[in-house]
Amino acid sequence: MRKNLIVLTLAFTFLGLLGLLGDGLALAHGGHPHVMGTVAAIAADHLEVKTKDGKTVSVPLTRDTKYLRGDQPAAPADVRTGERVVVHLGAQGTAAEVHLGAAKAAPHAHPGH
Repeated sequence: MRKNLIVLTLAFTFLGLLGLLGDGLALAHGGHPHVMGTVAAIAADHLEVKTKDGKTVSVPLTRDTKYLRGDQPAAPADVRTGERVVVHLGAQGTAAEVHLGAAKAAPHAHPGH
């Protein structure tokens, strides 16, 4: 147990020195990094995400990239510029999963208005 803690501490220190934990990149639950921010641009082969610190990160997309809105499947066409996303990166640095923000609720109709 103590060896695992030491290894994790060293790994986070090393990643921090490389700058991989800044610039909108962070480690996800599975140990793979992810990019969080707002969609700045969309193309067939990549997604550009503007991080909270104002930097734009280009994330390669593949035909294996999965798209989700909440826990429901989504499609590449569902991604919109300006939308908040979390992109989980795979081993090759490509987008393994693109998690879209929750769907906006339809406006409530008010009878008599």
